[in-house]
Amino acid sequence: MEYAAIGLAIFGAVLGLRFRFRALLPFALLVLLVTIFLALNQRLGGLETVLAVLATQAILQGGYFVGVTIRALFRAYPRKLIAPDELAAADKRRSNSGSIASN
Repeated sequence: MEYAAIGLAIFGAVLGLRFRFRALLPFALLVLLVTIFLALNQRLGGLETVLAVLATQAILQGGYFVGVTIRALFRAYPRKLIAPDELAAADKRRSNSGSIASN
């Protein structure tokens, strides 16, 4: 069960990194249905079923929140851009005759 929880948390984080909130809703519903099916298959009682559903939803949505937070931090981090003069120098190429070829 621990591996399933870790896998569900990683899946939630990947969802948070790659997709917006609308993608979480179908997966949350899918996890809800799978959890209820497995709880009934294991013959768990009412309280155990509710706790299993709450735990799986909390793990999935917590992982999603971590993924969204990481995505927001990476987007907010300023990236150093190449200076225009360095870019122009890198684009210059010499042809076989020794002259500078223009693109």
